[in-house]
Amino acid sequence: MSAEPHITQDQILAKVTKSSFERGDAYFAQGLVEWMVRRGNRLFAEVQGSEFKPYKVGVALKGDDFTAACSCPYDWEGYCKHIVAALLTYMSGNGVNGGDIETGTPIEDLLADMSTDDLRTLALLLVDSDPKLVEVVDEFCSGTQE
Repeated sequence: MSAEPHITQDQILAKVTKSSFERGDAYFAQGLVEWMVRRGNRLFAEVQGSEFKPYKVGVALKGDDFTAACSCPYDWEGYCKHIVAALLTYMSGNGVNGGDIETGTPIEDLLADMSTDDLRTLALLLVDSDPKLVEVVDEFCSGTQE
């Protein structure tokens, strides 16, 4: 497995509002990150929020930077409090309930040996499960992805 990426509070603060950071810090302190797994340079977490089901957070760790997404409806400046809580949990070096952060096979490794047909089938299953992903497929195929 690759070396553990290092994230700092300043890196998080540069990508969130003061309010999101404070609320995410409170979520972290309350232990509202219910699940976290690190797969290579990606983190996946579930963070309790105002809905009955926890929100799903994904973070791509890129050297001394990161990008992130959350299933919550937050649509304002910067990243949401759920992403902050997940990153603070990761920074703490402890997983859920103070245990070790769970690790899993990196996504790249899972996909590496798949056939073209299997990759196509997987892509269609993902688009069927989340129709918003059709935009990602369109952008990727047109060469305009970020």
